[in-house]
Amino acid sequence: MIKALWKSLIPHKKPEDQQIIGIIGTGPGVGVTHLAVMTAGYLSGVMRKRCAVLEWNSHEDFLRMRKMCGKEKDLNGGCRILEADYYEGAGIDTLLLCKKFGYQAVIVDYGIVSQGSLREFLRCDRQFVLGSLSEWQMEAFLEFEGKRNKTEKSWETLVTFGSEEARKNMEKRLKIPVRRVPVSVDAFAVTGEAICFYQQFFK
Repeated sequence: MIKALWKSLIPHKKPEDQQIIGIIGTGPGVGVTHLAVMTAGYLSGVMRKRCAVLEWNSHEDFLRMRKMCGKEKDLNGGCRILEADYYEGAGIDTLLLCKKFGYQAVIVDYGIVSQGSLREFLRCDRQFVLGSLSEWQMEAFLEFEGKRNKTEKSWETLVTFGSEEARKNMEKRLKIPVRRVPVSVDAFAVTGEAICFYQQFFK
């Protein structure tokens, strides 16, 4: 069923500049939702793209965010915060709806790998894996990165915590770029450091 629905996302049926961007964490508490909101801020606020953010997990963070911002859902189930539309409790139907609406960027917050969304994540046009180099979270990060060759997929590897020495050592060990997400106190604020970070991925 899911495979059949995903076939409807073949490139010739999408707007030329539409991208589905998946973000997934290797463990809890690494900042996936924070990164999804930051990414939406950059793509909508700086690159001026029509942007949707989907919460494809059961965390209900978007519900809490909507309540704190004093927003109501629109008729399509979305909620406009600043210049992006946020969809709570999303799934394949929401993704297809956003495709139909012609969003130029659809960011999907898949939560963590252990929640079973890896297949959907790997089907995205752009894939960002977020991990942590803190000692108690590094094992899960390494375990996930070990799947890279088995899936024959190439994703962007990002980290939030851990020392700079640990990041450099991890690059040498994995033989891939391991980029650090800049510190952001406010996920909705697009700082100069954030702009420099995102320019590596979006032109």
